Amino acid sequence: MAEHKPEERALTEEERQKYDRAGFIGHQVQKRILASNIIIVNMTGSNTELAKNLILAGANITIVDNQIITERDTDTNFIFTKQLIGQKRGQIAQEELKLINPLVKIDWLEEFPNQDQLIRNNAIVTSTTDFEEMIKYDNLSREINIPYYNLVCCGYYGFMYVGLGSKFTYEREKKVILQIVFGKKLQEQDRYKEFEEVIAHSVPLEQTLNYNYKPQGMVTNIIYYCILMMKKAQEIPELKAYDPYQPNDELLDKFTQIGKEIFKTANGKDATEEQTKTFRDFARLYGVDYCPVYSVVGSVASQELIISTSRINEPALNWFCYDSIQSFGQVEVIQDLSSFKIRDLPERKQLIPKE
Repeated sequence: MAEHKPEERALTEEERQKYDRAGFIGHQVQKRILASNIIIVNMTGSNTELAKNLILAGANITIVDNQIITERDTDTNFIFTKQLIGQKRGQIAQEELKLINPLVKIDWLEEFPNQDQLIRNNAIVTSTTDFEEMIKYDNLSREINIPYYNLVCCGYYGFMYVGLGSKFTYEREKKVILQIVFGKKLQEQDRYKEFEEVIAHSVPLEQTLNYNYKPQGMVTNIIYYCILMMKKAQEIPELKAYDPYQPNDELLDKFTQIGKEIFKTANGKDATEEQTKTFRDFARLYGVDYCPVYSVVGSVASQELIISTSRINEPALNWFCYDSIQSFGQVEVIQDLSSFKIRDLPERKQLIPKE
């Protein structure tokens, strides 16, 4: 399907006063945010945090949720109180979020939209712990060619999947290498910002679950191996049915053993005691929203959605993994980026004012 091109809408005077930060993120980015619409499926704590950040930035959203508010929702979601138990979660979320920013459009659907409706949107966001569902949404996003994000909180840990669709074009500033002469920058008559266009794509989600992957960063991000653990565990019916609100030590031992085996296969050594504990805690709290963590994951996701919506700057790709105990988050790019096509944009060259 044809690539979704970003649209722009001029700011009204009221919007200009409200979104005065456009001077920081750029007026073109702000105009594209105002013309955007994001589909958000299920108002979990993570997705509610994301929705709040997006509408504060001026984005329009469509909530898809047919669930009833439960006590668990009131424990893990900042917009639901116990007085709302039994009411429709999507409808209440729509009403409460509208109070935060009345200038944006917030729609609510009880059923997932069809493809004709979907292609008018800039992205799909879900919050599911089921890998079969993630793969289903990822395949759909590649078919209609719009980005897909999935946010999951697991107690002290969290992760986000990012798929950009089958074709995704964006602009980024070229990296400039300054010449250094005797420890000082070489002074030129004029200096310019130069830009390039990148034509990217995402491989299917299943291909980003690489059981032999060795992280490229300085730190081994154990959370990525936790994701692999949960995917492998969901192939076993009794583990797929595990309820984190009813802990079972015998099942948690099985989760942990799977995590240790995956780690050893990839790294050629045993997981440490601390890493083994992380496997167990991740499984024990899988899908349980914890406000300090979903605040981080939701904030990172909102920044990424602003980047992918505006198509200006480089988006993250594949997996963002967050460990609140270590206060550490890292993007794990699993796919090969060498196939991305790049071309210069000489018409976008900008003179940098001299100081």
